[in-house]
Amino acid sequence: MAARLQADAWPAPGVRELTLVPVHREAFPPFVAGDHVQIQHRNGTRRDYSLIGPEGDSTAYRIAIRRDEHGRGGSVLFHDDLAIGDMLFVSYPQPGMRIDPTVSHHVFVAGGIGITAILGLLGGLPPGASSEIRYCVRRREHAAYLDVLQGTGADVVVHESSAGDRLDPRELAAELTGDTTLYYCGPEGLMAEMAQATTHLEPERVRCESFTARASASGDKLGDAFDAWLVLSRRAIHVGADESLVQAMVREGVPVDYSCEGGACGTCVLDVVGGDIQHRDLCLTDDERARSMVACVSRGEGAISLLA
Repeated sequence: MAARLQADAWPAPGVRELTLVPVHREAFPPFVAGDHVQIQHRNGTRRDYSLIGPEGDSTAYRIAIRRDEHGRGGSVLFHDDLAIGDMLFVSYPQPGMRIDPTVSHHVFVAGGIGITAILGLLGGLPPGASSEIRYCVRRREHAAYLDVLQGTGADVVVHESSAGDRLDPRELAAELTGDTTLYYCGPEGLMAEMAQATTHLEPERVRCESFTARASASGDKLGDAFDAWLVLSRRAIHVGADESLVQAMVREGVPVDYSCEGGACGTCVLDVVGGDIQHRDLCLTDDERARSMVACVSRGEGAISLLA
């Protein structure tokens, strides 16, 4: 959908909030707490961002982006090459984490800009539910939307790592009661620690979301080289050890949708016709991996065939 940047704000150093309004309609499609959208810059770059609410208002979409000088360039682009009034494109809302309506207490863990996924969820809490937020930041002044969180009625605890206060995921997980659901979103390190700490919990009581892409330097070996036969395109593509399948398809001019390039968003999922896959994604279920692959991170073993 065509959109225009109507306004921006700076909720923390290096974090830019964007307010997008529709161009050809009175309102965007409605969204549910926890949804995200894909934003496309005029140069074609696409990234996924959580909608930060409020849930009932679709006259505008609000997202927030942390500038990352060491990322793949998307955040820098949306910070430096997008001015008020500029046009861009936004997808229909896509489902993300959902609030568990069966429990009375909700615990949220956010690392850095992962707070946007949590902020979007808070609007979906059922009446009377209690909640607590563990917000992990390097310095307190980097805690975007802290004032908003404190105004929700949740018990907010800020873990400031520069002051020696780090969240202990194992301790947190051990304290959870049976009538609690845990939600978390943040950088790769936090995601891994939380996943390890919660292995003993019932799967339906742990919900997470990641849009973190693993950036690699040019020339780094990503895995063994492999060949992909694209059935619909009737083309064979060689994927080098230092590139992903998505990068090889783009290099060869084969159309492919992609966004995060970190195996998190699911935009570049392709159906597998034959061959063995090394799955490295963060978004597919085991059943889905039996017939699909995420082309930006997963790799073939030897030769594979795909519906593309």
